[in-house]
Amino acid sequence: MERAKSLRSFLAENWLVLLIAAQPLLDFLAYWNQNSVATSAGYIRLLIMLAIPLYLLVTLKKKKRFILAMGTIGLLCLLHVANSFRVGYIDPFFDIAYLARVAQMPILAVCFIYLIRDERTKRQAVKGIAVAGAITLAGFVAAVLTGTDNCTYGAGLGISGWVIDDNRCANSILFVTLSTFAVCLAVRSEKLLVNISIPAIVTFLLIINGTKACYMGLFALLLAYAAFLLMEKPVLGRRIRWRVLLVLVLLIAISVVVYPYSPRAKMDAFNARLSTARQGEIEAGVAALGYDLSTMTLEEKLNTPEVRQVFEYYYLRYMVGAIPDLFDRFGYEPVFRYFNMSTDVARLIDTRQIKLCYSNLVWQESDSLTRLVGFEVTNLGYSLRDLENDWPAIFYYYGYIGLAFYAAFVLYFLWLVLKRLIRDFKGSFTLLNFCLFICLILQIALAQFSGAILRRPNVSIYMSVVLALIYYQTSAKPAGEALPGEDGL
Repeated sequence: MERAKSLRSFLAENWLVLLIAAQPLLDFLAYWNQNSVATSAGYIRLLIMLAIPLYLLVTLKKKKRFILAMGTIGLLCLLHVANSFRVGYIDPFFDIAYLARVAQMPILAVCFIYLIRDERTKRQAVKGIAVAGAITLAGFVAAVLTGTDNCTYGAGLGISGWVIDDNRCANSILFVTLSTFAVCLAVRSEKLLVNISIPAIVTFLLIINGTKACYMGLFALLLAYAAFLLMEKPVLGRRIRWRVLLVLVLLIAISVVVYPYSPRAKMDAFNARLSTARQGEIEAGVAALGYDLSTMTLEEKLNTPEVRQVFEYYYLRYMVGAIPDLFDRFGYEPVFRYFNMSTDVARLIDTRQIKLCYSNLVWQESDSLTRLVGFEVTNLGYSLRDLENDWPAIFYYYGYIGLAFYAAFVLYFLWLVLKRLIRDFKGSFTLLNFCLFICLILQIALAQFSGAILRRPNVSIYMSVVLALIYYQTSAKPAGEALPGEDGL
């Protein structure tokens, strides 16, 4: 009896820690049963997304605003589904499952806003992220030591750990998110070993991953925390913590020095060689026919059969490997017009650009109502043509209304930060607030430049927690609860 009571007490005091800390364990589970049609981890995350709103719906005393928020999200989803039935659904099960993954971020963000309601639950959320980071690191080490790790791009081109292929881009954003909190804890610590070891481990992990998201995210977060340390003196009157600042600056310098030997540099060099070797092929082919491309307009190129034939030959060579049916479905002219008959091989062989082209051409075929709420994602197939960048994906899949809602939802929290800073800059200048702000900015940017944070539940849950913590720190936290300059951790 006492044991059961103790367990209930532990769960009551740590449920949020356990929920967040379980996320990397679910990623490991997905990796080890990735051959399943739908992984157990996916079902568990779906259950979490359904259970938390239902729990709040039952337990909240004041339900009106919560129901309004959930209803708004539900209405937007319903509009997309209804329109897809109107134009003829290809695969409603796949499209609705994809829609649920996209809806998870705002749904859980709203739920966490209600659940993170005091300092105790706030500390649970921060601790949960810290534990998730430790588990992620442990899993990465175990994967490497046992030789069961997945590479990022190919043999010798980055290490991702226990990460399924479809999640490698999402995993880089996950690494950056967790690293932002890890460096925050290192900067806060008074222990020299912590000041050095955690940023060093973060630097190693982000460089060895090999993605641009990790490499550029590393510079962004190290520079940001270095700037914070310098600003503490003029803003708060604190002495500059030179040893921590020196560690960050030294790691920035090391990251620059080791770049030529990093997986990212190898991948950049490979792409550069590939595009350089092919650059000039179109120009040379057209010049052999006696034409000068630099003097021709787009319409002249399109209406000169022999010139057009050269473009058809090379465009097919460049793009067929990325999307085999691109020209079968749309023909050559729409693709030519999308790229403005560019001869920039680096752009023409870029898989992300080719996928954007495909989505844009599907969009051009869509009617006005579909453009409001987006076309069915199954129009692009099941994975081959799925867009890699989040914001264009939200636009094409969920239309003007979907993009406007998503952008407004995220920008609302940035507005809360700005409003709080205007009202009380010095009192708001805490390490935790700075960490949350930097993390959100990185997530928004990486949603565009990397992708998958808004459409991958294993990563978007962290964005939900960050948004809820921002709301608590800027709007829900009782006035005068923390002294000016406290880090809030």
